[in-house]
Amino acid sequence: MGPSMHSRRVLCLAALSALFARAHAQPAATTAAAVKAAFLYKFPSFVDWPPGVFQRPNQPLVIGVVGDDTLAADLEQMVAGRTTDGRAVTVHRVADAASAAGVHVLYIARRSDARLQDFIAAVPGPVLIVTEQPGALQLGSVLNFAEDGSRMRFSASLVSAASRKLKLSARLLAVAESVEGHNS
Repeated sequence: MGPSMHSRRVLCLAALSALFARAHAQPAATTAAAVKAAFLYKFPSFVDWPPGVFQRPNQPLVIGVVGDDTLAADLEQMVAGRTTDGRAVTVHRVADAASAAGVHVLYIARRSDARLQDFIAAVPGPVLIVTEQPGALQLGSVLNFAEDGSRMRFSASLVSAASRKLKLSARLLAVAESVEGHNS
């Protein structure tokens, strides 16, 4: 990794750490959807994507949102005119697994376990699946949000990440509340 890539990762880590700290002391005016949107914008910087995921150097990073229009709107507003790792970021509202084609990050709002598991299974490829319900990591989610009072936290599954050919950065794992599949 070259010095400029290392510097960007260090800056992204600092930003994610600051965001994580702010999420722990989130003011009442900041909504849970806005905090989740900020995390969704930052998460891709801490993922090593397999070769071929981005077919062109200028191909945008696409974040899909299922079942949460408020979060999608907050995320659209947040990413307008911004980039992550030198790529433009776009937000795509996803209705079903078939319309998730081409997304790199897919946030799926709370749903029944059976529906969530079916949805995750129907989304092929190296997609960073992010959810928000207990037990979602065991159903195939890679990252899962959990609210703890006024704090927003997330957990990670290395098994789910590996099954999607994604490698999560140690820096991301260091700020996760828990990491499943971690050999320690």
